Amino acid sequence: MLLRGMVIGAAIAIIACGQAMAEGAEGVLARCGASKGQSYFLKNEVTNSDGPNWAEDGMSNGKIVLVRLGDEWDIQFDDAVGAFGYRQDEASVIVLGATNDLLTIGAFRGTYTDVYTFDFAHAEVVWTSHKTGTITGKIGLYRAACDVVSLAFN
Repeated sequence: MLLRGMVIGAAIAIIACGQAMAEGAEGVLARCGASKGQSYFLKNEVTNSDGPNWAEDGMSNGKIVLVRLGDEWDIQFDDAVGAFGYRQDEASVIVLGATNDLLTIGAFRGTYTDVYTFDFAHAEVVWTSHKTGTITGKIGLYRAACDVVSLAFN
């Protein structure tokens, strides 16, 4: 009877451990630095009357932080405008796809769509930004190096 209880207890512990691993880590999963890339700036009579045009773009002093709290995801960042996160901006933040080493997250709001693919194996993030309802309309593609804090996101 004691042996049967120990086996059942061990089985419950293994199942609970497996569920915790499947739920993934919480908190900060990656911290990324400055982003460099290219953007296609849409024509705008006030801010880009010579457009549309391609130009180098990025966040030279920017920071990108991937955060998970339970089933909730957020990307927080510092850029020329200031520090904030997509959830703070009332954007929808959802996982679009995941493999063992890659995680793609989208942030959607009426004036922008941003999609980030975190490559944990190569410690980088590649992201796109589509801004159409802001002062400067643009579509950009960027890359930044990251410090991976946790690989347990699945």
